[in-house]
Amino acid sequence: MKSYFLIIVIIFFCFSSVLGQYKIIDMHIHSYENDEFKHQIKDYWGNTSSKNSSEHFEETYQLMQRFGIEKAVVSGNLKSLKEWTSKDTENRIIKGIYANHPSELKINPDEFERLYIENKIDVFGEIGAYYSGTTLNDSIWQPYLEVCERLDIPVAVHTGGGDPGGTYTWSPKARLYLSNPLLIEDVLVRYPKLRIYLMHSGEVFHEEALRLMAYYPQVYSDLGAMLWVEPITQRYIVEFLKNAKQAGILNRVMYGTDQMLWPGAIEMSVNFLKNLDFLTEKEKQDIFYNNAATFLKIN
Repeated sequence: MKSYFLIIVIIFFCFSSVLGQYKIIDMHIHSYENDEFKHQIKDYWGNTSSKNSSEHFEETYQLMQRFGIEKAVVSGNLKSLKEWTSKDTENRIIKGIYANHPSELKINPDEFERLYIENKIDVFGEIGAYYSGTTLNDSIWQPYLEVCERLDIPVAVHTGGGDPGGTYTWSPKARLYLSNPLLIEDVLVRYPKLRIYLMHSGEVFHEEALRLMAYYPQVYSDLGAMLWVEPITQRYIVEFLKNAKQAGILNRVMYGTDQMLWPGAIEMSVNFLKNLDFLTEKEKQDIFYNNAATFLKIN
């Protein structure tokens, strides 16, 4: 009888390690409406996107449960956020409002403030300013950032590149240099109490992200698509994490998938981070959960 019990215990712990033994907060997931799924597309690795918004939610939520993602910052428009939160039976979702330009919000700063007070949004972001040919330092963003500092609303800003060829299709004003984290330095000076994190940890500008974080102790980052989207970004993230560890600022690096149309990105990114042998188990758990819990002020 004891031998059977031992076998069950061993199987349980092996199974747990396969699924991920870490508590996780994902700082970077996206929600969409159905019109984003008109055509199924494949990622770099050949994985096909979800068929519609309902399937996208269900697949994502199941993976959140499977891999122990207790909380996730999900950014989208108000309609898609409402759909996701209505199905969020386990209170996992932290609501982030997505915008590449303030005009996309279709709400003025006063309405933005009211949405936060009414608990309809929790995070300002993802802000993909570079896609619209702007930076977070431009005057058009300042009224919203003022509200964020005053009400202590976390801000998530895209840094680094985007989908290849996007400038020729849906984001004609996008320029890579506009996604350099150093371009938000004046924002940090203007709003010293602003809670802000750099999505993708700078990506191609990961050295600049590191320097900005070292100089401004209030700045955090998430790993985002660097963990899975293509080999070049995986090389960037290894370099960034090794340098962040050496610099002593790993405690402000947070896990995030940038799970867009492909829910399988969650499994790929969790496994990639888990298998980085230069990080200790404590450092991995801090990145997966503890650093984000501190940033988000989750007890």
